Amino acid sequence: MKPNHPILRRIGKVLLFVLLTVTLYFYQLPMILGSLLVRHEYPHSHAARLAALHGYDLWITLATVIFAAVEIGFLVWLYRHQLQKRNPLHFGRRKFRLESLFFLFLMYVLVLAVNLVVARFGTPNNQQGILDEMKILPVTLFFLAGVLAPFIEELTFRGIFMNLFWAKDNRFNEWAAIITSGLVFGLMHEPHLSVFLLLYSSLGWILAYTYRYHRDLRYSIGLHVMINFPSALAALLQAL
Repeated sequence: MKPNHPILRRIGKVLLFVLLTVTLYFYQLPMILGSLLVRHEYPHSHAARLAALHGYDLWITLATVIFAAVEIGFLVWLYRHQLQKRNPLHFGRRKFRLESLFFLFLMYVLVLAVNLVVARFGTPNNQQGILDEMKILPVTLFFLAGVLAPFIEELTFRGIFMNLFWAKDNRFNEWAAIITSGLVFGLMHEPHLSVFLLLYSSLGWILAYTYRYHRDLRYSIGLHVMINFPSALAALLQAL
Protein backbone atom coordinates (compact mmCIF):
# COMPACT_ATOMS: atom_id res chain seq x y z
CA MET A 1 0.00 0.00 0.00
CA LYS A 2 2.86 2.43 0.61
CA PRO A 3 3.53 3.19 -3.09
CA ASN A 4 -0.10 4.27 -3.46
CA HIS A 5 0.05 6.82 -0.65
CA PRO A 6 1.45 9.70 -2.79
CA ILE A 7 -1.29 9.12 -5.40
CA LEU A 8 -3.98 9.07 -2.73
CA ARG A 9 -2.59 12.27 -1.25
CA ARG A 10 -2.69 13.99 -4.65
CA ILE A 11 -6.28 12.84 -5.19
CA GLY A 12 -7.16 14.16 -1.74
CA LYS A 13 -5.60 17.54 -2.56
CA VAL A 14 -7.51 17.79 -5.83
CA LEU A 15 -10.79 16.88 -4.12
CA LEU A 16 -10.17 19.43 -1.37
CA PHE A 17 -9.54 22.21 -3.87
CA VAL A 18 -12.59 21.21 -5.92
CA LEU A 19 -14.65 21.43 -2.73
CA LEU A 20 -13.20 24.87 -1.98
CA THR A 21 -14.04 26.15 -5.46
CA VAL A 22 -17.57 24.73 -5.27
CA THR A 23 -18.14 26.51 -1.95
CA LEU A 24 -16.14 29.60 -2.98
CA TYR A 25 -19.26 31.74 -3.23
CA PHE A 26 -20.77 30.66 0.07
CA TYR A 27 -20.69 34.30 1.18
CA GLN A 28 -23.05 35.18 -1.69
CA LEU A 29 -25.83 32.95 -0.35
CA PRO A 30 -27.70 35.89 1.26
CA MET A 31 -28.12 37.46 -2.20
CA ILE A 32 -29.41 34.19 -3.64
CA LEU A 33 -31.78 33.60 -0.73
CA GLY A 34 -32.99 37.21 -0.92
CA SER A 35 -33.75 36.80 -4.62
CA LEU A 36 -35.68 33.59 -3.96
CA LEU A 37 -37.63 35.28 -1.17
CA VAL A 38 -38.83 38.20 -3.28
CA ARG A 39 -39.55 35.86 -6.21
CA HIS A 40 -41.90 33.97 -3.89
CA GLU A 41 -43.50 37.19 -2.62
CA TYR A 42 -43.95 38.75 -6.08
CA PRO A 43 -44.25 35.86 -8.55
CA HIS A 44 -45.85 37.91 -11.34
CA SER A 45 -44.08 41.28 -11.20
CA HIS A 46 -40.42 41.61 -12.13
CA ALA A 47 -40.38 45.33 -11.27
CA ALA A 48 -41.87 44.65 -7.84
CA ARG A 49 -39.24 41.96 -7.20
CA LEU A 50 -36.40 44.33 -8.04
CA ALA A 51 -37.88 47.08 -5.85
CA ALA A 52 -38.34 44.69 -2.92
CA LEU A 53 -34.83 43.31 -3.28
CA HIS A 54 -33.44 46.85 -3.36
CA GLY A 55 -35.27 47.53 -0.10
CA TYR A 56 -33.50 44.59 1.53
CA ASP A 57 -30.05 45.85 0.46
CA LEU A 58 -28.72 46.76 3.93
CA TRP A 59 -30.01 43.52 5.48
CA ILE A 60 -28.45 41.46 2.70
CA THR A 61 -25.21 43.41 3.17
CA LEU A 62 -25.15 42.53 6.87
CA ALA A 63 -25.84 38.86 6.17
CA THR A 64 -23.19 38.80 3.41
CA VAL A 65 -20.56 40.24 5.76
CA ILE A 66 -21.44 37.62 8.40
CA PHE A 67 -21.27 34.75 5.89
CA ALA A 68 -17.99 36.11 4.53
CA ALA A 69 -16.52 36.35 8.04
CA VAL A 70 -17.31 32.67 8.58
CA GLU A 71 -15.79 31.71 5.22
CA ILE A 72 -12.68 33.85 5.71
CA GLY A 73 -12.24 32.44 9.22
CA PHE A 74 -12.29 28.88 7.87
CA LEU A 75 -9.92 29.68 4.99
CA VAL A 76 -7.47 31.44 7.33
CA TRP A 77 -7.53 28.41 9.65
CA LEU A 78 -6.90 26.02 6.74
CA TYR A 79 -4.12 28.21 5.33
CA ARG A 80 -2.35 28.48 8.69
CA HIS A 81 -2.81 24.75 9.28
CA GLN A 82 -1.07 24.08 5.96
CA LEU A 83 1.85 26.33 6.83
CA GLN A 84 2.24 24.75 10.27
CA LYS A 85 2.46 21.29 8.73
CA ARG A 86 4.82 22.21 5.89
CA ASN A 87 6.25 25.55 4.86
CA PRO A 88 9.48 25.13 2.86
CA LEU A 89 9.02 28.54 1.21
CA HIS A 90 8.73 30.26 4.59
CA PHE A 91 5.46 32.02 3.84
CA GLY A 92 4.37 34.35 6.60
CA ARG A 93 4.42 37.94 7.78
CA ARG A 94 7.34 39.90 6.37
CA LYS A 95 8.58 43.26 7.55
CA PHE A 96 7.23 46.04 5.34
CA ARG A 97 9.78 47.80 3.15
CA LEU A 98 9.47 50.92 1.01
CA GLU A 99 10.49 48.76 -1.95
CA SER A 100 7.27 46.79 -1.48
CA LEU A 101 5.14 49.91 -1.86
CA PHE A 102 6.92 50.70 -5.13
CA PHE A 103 6.44 47.09 -6.25
CA LEU A 104 2.66 47.24 -5.58
CA PHE A 105 2.45 50.51 -7.49
CA LEU A 106 4.18 48.96 -10.52
CA MET A 107 1.89 45.91 -10.40
CA TYR A 108 -1.14 48.18 -10.19
CA VAL A 109 0.02 50.16 -13.23
CA LEU A 110 0.50 46.86 -15.08
CA VAL A 111 -3.08 45.84 -14.18
CA LEU A 112 -4.38 49.18 -15.50
CA ALA A 113 -2.45 48.66 -18.75
CA VAL A 114 -3.98 45.20 -19.21
CA ASN A 115 -7.46 46.59 -18.53
CA LEU A 116 -6.98 49.40 -21.05
CA VAL A 117 -5.96 46.95 -23.77
CA VAL A 118 -8.84 44.55 -23.10
CA ALA A 119 -11.38 47.40 -22.76
CA ARG A 120 -11.27 47.74 -26.55
CA PHE A 121 -13.08 44.40 -26.79
CA GLY A 122 -15.97 45.41 -24.55
CA THR A 123 -17.01 44.56 -20.97
CA PRO A 124 -16.62 41.02 -19.58
CA ASN A 125 -19.88 39.26 -18.71
CA ASN A 126 -18.71 38.91 -15.12
CA GLN A 127 -18.08 42.64 -14.83
CA GLN A 128 -21.32 43.54 -16.60
CA GLY A 129 -23.23 41.27 -14.23
CA ILE A 130 -21.75 43.09 -11.24
CA LEU A 131 -22.66 46.48 -12.74
CA ASP A 132 -26.24 45.33 -13.35
CA GLU A 133 -26.61 43.93 -9.84
CA MET A 134 -25.06 47.08 -8.38
CA LYS A 135 -28.18 48.99 -9.46
CA ILE A 136 -30.33 46.66 -7.32
CA LEU A 137 -28.04 45.91 -4.37
CA PRO A 138 -25.46 48.74 -4.43
CA VAL A 139 -24.19 48.46 -0.85
CA THR A 140 -24.07 44.65 -0.91
CA LEU A 141 -22.16 44.54 -4.20
CA PHE A 142 -19.76 47.24 -3.02
CA PHE A 143 -18.72 45.23 0.03
CA LEU A 144 -18.78 41.96 -1.89
CA ALA A 145 -16.61 43.05 -4.83
CA GLY A 146 -14.55 45.82 -3.26
CA VAL A 147 -13.68 44.31 0.12
CA LEU A 148 -14.70 40.69 0.70
CA ALA A 149 -13.86 38.98 -2.61
CA PRO A 150 -10.13 39.92 -2.53
CA PHE A 151 -9.65 38.22 0.85
CA ILE A 152 -11.56 35.05 -0.09
CA GLU A 153 -10.07 34.72 -3.56
CA GLU A 154 -6.48 35.31 -2.45
CA LEU A 155 -6.75 32.80 0.37
CA THR A 156 -8.19 30.25 -2.07
CA PHE A 157 -6.35 30.79 -5.37
CA ARG A 158 -3.00 31.92 -4.01
CA GLY A 159 -2.45 30.76 -0.45
CA ILE A 160 -4.22 27.41 -0.20
CA PHE A 161 -3.87 26.45 -3.88
CA MET A 162 -0.10 26.96 -3.95
CA ASN A 163 0.38 25.14 -0.66
CA LEU A 164 -1.59 22.18 -1.98
CA PHE A 165 0.15 21.74 -5.33
CA TRP A 166 3.33 23.84 -5.60
CA ALA A 167 5.00 23.98 -2.19
CA LYS A 168 8.52 22.98 -3.26
CA ASP A 169 11.18 25.68 -3.30
CA ASN A 170 12.52 25.56 -6.84
CA ARG A 171 12.17 27.54 -10.08
CA PHE A 172 9.82 25.05 -11.77
CA ASN A 173 7.35 25.06 -8.87
CA GLU A 174 7.53 28.85 -8.64
CA TRP A 175 6.47 29.45 -12.25
CA ALA A 176 4.06 26.50 -12.32
CA ALA A 177 2.36 27.97 -9.25
CA ILE A 178 2.04 31.39 -10.89
CA ILE A 179 0.78 30.07 -14.24
CA THR A 180 -1.74 27.55 -12.90
CA SER A 181 -2.99 29.83 -10.13
CA GLY A 182 -3.67 32.63 -12.61
CA LEU A 183 -5.33 30.28 -15.09
CA VAL A 184 -7.66 28.76 -12.49
CA PHE A 185 -8.49 32.27 -11.27
CA GLY A 186 -9.25 33.30 -14.85
CA LEU A 187 -11.47 30.28 -15.53
CA MET A 188 -13.50 30.93 -12.40
CA HIS A 189 -14.30 34.43 -13.70
CA GLU A 190 -14.56 33.66 -17.42
CA PRO A 191 -15.12 29.97 -18.27
CA HIS A 192 -15.10 30.53 -22.06
CA LEU A 193 -12.14 30.83 -24.40
CA SER A 194 -12.08 34.57 -25.05
CA VAL A 195 -9.97 37.67 -24.66
CA PHE A 196 -11.62 38.17 -21.26
CA LEU A 197 -10.22 34.84 -20.08
CA LEU A 198 -6.80 36.27 -20.92
CA LEU A 199 -7.69 39.41 -18.96
CA TYR A 200 -8.66 37.59 -15.77
CA SER A 201 -5.80 35.11 -16.10
CA SER A 202 -3.37 38.03 -16.47
CA LEU A 203 -4.75 39.58 -13.30
CA GLY A 204 -4.34 36.21 -11.61
CA TRP A 205 -0.73 35.93 -12.80
CA ILE A 206 0.08 39.39 -11.48
CA LEU A 207 -1.47 38.59 -8.10
CA ALA A 208 0.25 35.19 -8.00
CA TYR A 209 3.63 36.74 -8.81
CA THR A 210 3.08 39.33 -6.06
CA TYR A 211 2.37 36.59 -3.51
CA ARG A 212 5.24 34.38 -4.61
CA TYR A 213 7.68 37.31 -4.73
CA HIS A 214 6.90 38.61 -1.24
CA ARG A 215 5.90 35.24 0.27
CA ASP A 216 3.36 37.14 2.34
CA LEU A 217 -0.32 36.83 1.42
CA ARG A 218 -1.08 40.32 2.70
CA TYR A 219 0.60 41.83 -0.37
CA SER A 220 -1.52 40.02 -2.95
CA ILE A 221 -4.63 40.76 -0.86
CA GLY A 222 -3.64 44.43 -0.71
CA LEU A 223 -3.07 44.56 -4.47
CA HIS A 224 -6.38 42.79 -5.10
CA VAL A 225 -8.19 45.38 -2.96
CA MET A 226 -6.39 48.16 -4.88
CA ILE A 227 -7.73 46.66 -8.12
CA ASN A 228 -11.33 46.06 -6.99
CA PHE A 229 -12.07 48.86 -4.53
CA PRO A 230 -11.92 51.95 -6.82
CA SER A 231 -14.22 50.46 -9.47
CA ALA A 232 -16.61 49.14 -6.80
CA LEU A 233 -16.70 52.57 -5.12
CA ALA A 234 -17.30 54.32 -8.45
CA ALA A 235 -20.15 51.92 -9.27
CA LEU A 236 -21.65 52.45 -5.80
CA LEU A 237 -21.58 56.23 -6.16
CA GLN A 238 -23.12 55.99 -9.59
CA ALA A 239 -25.86 53.67 -8.35
CA LEU A 240 -26.68 55.91 -5.40
